[in-house]
Amino acid sequence: MNALKSRESMRKYRLIIPALSVLGFSLFAMALQPATAQSFPSRPLKMIVPFAPGGSTDVAGRILAAEMSNILGQQIVVENRAGAAGVIGIEAVARSAPDGYTMGISGMSPSVLAQISGPKPAFTNDELSFVGHAGIVEMIIVADPRSPYTTLKQAIDAARDKPGSLTYGVGANGSMAHLAFELMKNLAKVDIRAVTYKGDGPAMSDLVAGHIPFASVSVAGALPLVSGGKARALAVMSGSRSPAMPDVPTVAEAGLPGFEATTFNLLAVAAKTPPAVVARLNAALNEAMGKVAVRNRFVEMGMVPVLNTPQQTTDLVAKEMVKWAAVIKQANIPKQ
Repeated sequence: MNALKSRESMRKYRLIIPALSVLGFSLFAMALQPATAQSFPSRPLKMIVPFAPGGSTDVAGRILAAEMSNILGQQIVVENRAGAAGVIGIEAVARSAPDGYTMGISGMSPSVLAQISGPKPAFTNDELSFVGHAGIVEMIIVADPRSPYTTLKQAIDAARDKPGSLTYGVGANGSMAHLAFELMKNLAKVDIRAVTYKGDGPAMSDLVAGHIPFASVSVAGALPLVSGGKARALAVMSGSRSPAMPDVPTVAEAGLPGFEATTFNLLAVAAKTPPAVVARLNAALNEAMGKVAVRNRFVEMGMVPVLNTPQQTTDLVAKEMVKWAAVIKQANIPKQ
C-alpha cells in the first residue's frame, strides 16, 4: 500500500474524534488552571512503558515522548518497567506523586483485563487519572493461505458444519486477541478451539507451518506475513477498516453486524493530579497525535491515532470493563 492510500484511509477513519472539539476542551480547561499549574512542567518528566523495549507499545511511547517533549519544552525520559502484562509499570504510576511528572502508557491488560480477571493487581483504576488516548492497537483474523478459507464467512460455515474440528492460535490465554475471537464465536454460534501460545510470533509461526488454520493476532504482528503472502487476512476486528489494510473487511462487514473489538494504549498519571495539569498533558498528547508524521508512523505499526479528552478516556475504560467481563464469563475463560 502506498503512503497516499494510507493517509487517505486514515483521514476517513471514523474513530478519530474531530480535533476541534478536543482542542476546545483543552483550551477551556487550561483557561481555568491556577497559577501554579501554568508553569507546568518546570523540570523533566518520566514516561513509564510497562513492557520491554522494542515492542509496539514501547515504540509508540517513545514517539509520543519525543513529540510531547518538544511541545512541553521539557524532556520526557522513557523508562521501561516490564512485568505482569503491564501491571508492574502502571502500579508504579499509581504510586507516584500526583503532580503529572510521572506518566505511564496503560492499556487493556493493566487497566481492564487485570481488573476483571485473575489475581487483582495492587492498584485500581481509581488510583489513576487517565490523560487521553495513545492509540488503538488493531487485531485481525488470519488464515493459512494454503487453506480453502478465503473469507471469514467460509470459515464460519466450515465451523458450523464440523463443530469443534477447527482450531485457532492466539498469543496468550485471556489476552484481548483471545477474548475478541471468543466474542466472534459467540455471535456466530460456532465452536472453534483455541490453541494458546507465548506471543503472536509463535502463533503465526505455527500458522505459516500449517499446524493451525487460523490465528487471532494484532495487525502489527500479522502485517509482514500478510504482505509477504505467508498469511491470508480474513477480517479486522475493529469497527472500521484498518488504515494499514484498507482492502480487508471488518468482521461486521464479513457477516456479523455490530461486532467490534480493539485494544488500546492510554496515557495515565496518578489520581489526584491537578485537573489543570491533566489538561496540559492532554493538550500536548493530542497535539502530538495530530501531527501527520506521528499518524503515519502509527499506521505503519498497525495502530490508529485517536484524540480524546480525559473524561472520554475514563468512560472508555469503564465501558470496556463491563463488555469484556461478560465475554470472560460467557466463554468460561480460566482466571490467569
